[in-house]
Amino acid sequence: MTDQEFRNMLLDTLTDIKEQGKERYDRLEKRLDVMEAQRKEDNDRLEKRLDAIESQAKENSDRLEKRLDVIESRVGGLERDVGWIKGKLEGKQEGSSRILTVFTTSAAVAAVIIALIALFTS
Repeated sequence: MTDQEFRNMLLDTLTDIKEQGKERYDRLEKRLDVMEAQRKEDNDRLEKRLDAIESQAKENSDRLEKRLDVIESRVGGLERDVGWIKGKLEGKQEGSSRILTVFTTSAAVAAVIIALIALFTS
């Protein structure tokens, strides 16, 4: 083999190696592009899920706030009603004690009258 043939063969081999390297590089670039596209899709899906979760959490929070407001208003109404009933019971208790006082006073007056009648008739 002559020196020129050796150089040509070496040049052909180097050219083949360069082409194979370029093909591998192109394949790796394509794979990288596919992986980046997949990553972007995954990120988009995750963002949509997070947005949905956040909106659901906000809706739940709003519903709970409304329920708490309703419960607070109902408890306020119950407190007013209990106060009214308590006042009524205290009023009835005062009325009962007044009636009892009038009854005992009337009984005492009746006893005095009976005693006076018994004293004067004997």
